[in-house]
Amino acid sequence: MTSHRTAAHALAGISALVLTVGFLSGCTPEPDPTPTPTAAFASEEEAFAAAEEVYRAYNEALNSQRAGAVEDEEDPQDFLLGTALEGYLDGKEYLRSVDRSLSGATEIVAFVGEEARLDDDRSEVTATVCLDVSGIRVLDGSGADVTPASREDLLAQQIVMIASTDSFLISEESQGEASKCD
Repeated sequence: MTSHRTAAHALAGISALVLTVGFLSGCTPEPDPTPTPTAAFASEEEAFAAAEEVYRAYNEALNSQRAGAVEDEEDPQDFLLGTALEGYLDGKEYLRSVDRSLSGATEIVAFVGEEARLDDDRSEVTATVCLDVSGIRVLDGSGADVTPASREDLLAQQIVMIASTDSFLISEESQGEASKCD
C-alpha cells in the first residue's frame, strides 16, 4: 500500500506541476513587438543634405590633419569604411614609401547628389563631389614643392555613402567625371 500511496503522491505532484505551468503560461505577458525598421531619412533631399554634411566634416578633418592639427580634431578614418578606408590607408602608405607629404587645404566647390536608395535596412547615397585642390602642395622629404605642373585644380570624386544610424559613412571614393564639375 505504501508504494501505491507514493505513486499516487508522485502522480498528484506531477499533475499539480503541469497545471501550474499551464496556468502560468496563460498569464505570461506577450513579448513586446519588435519595431519594424524605417528609413533613417524621409526624403532624398534629406539624405543628400546629411551626406553632404558628413563629407564636409570629412574634408575638414583631412585639411586639419594636413595642417598638423591632430589634437581635438576628428580623424578622417572615422568617416570611412570599406574600399574608401582601404584607399585612404593605401594612399598614406604610398606617400610615406616615396617620401612625400601633402600640405594645404581642399575646398568643396559642389556636392551633387545623384542617387539615394532609402531602404529600411540600408540607406545609400551616390554623389559627385567637386574639389578645388589648387591649395594642395606635394612636398618631398626636404619640404620642397614637387607638385606636378600638369595637375588639374578641380577634381571630381564619385562617392558612395552608407547610412550608419542617422548619419553616413563614406564606403567608396573614386575619380569622377570632371564634366560634372564644370
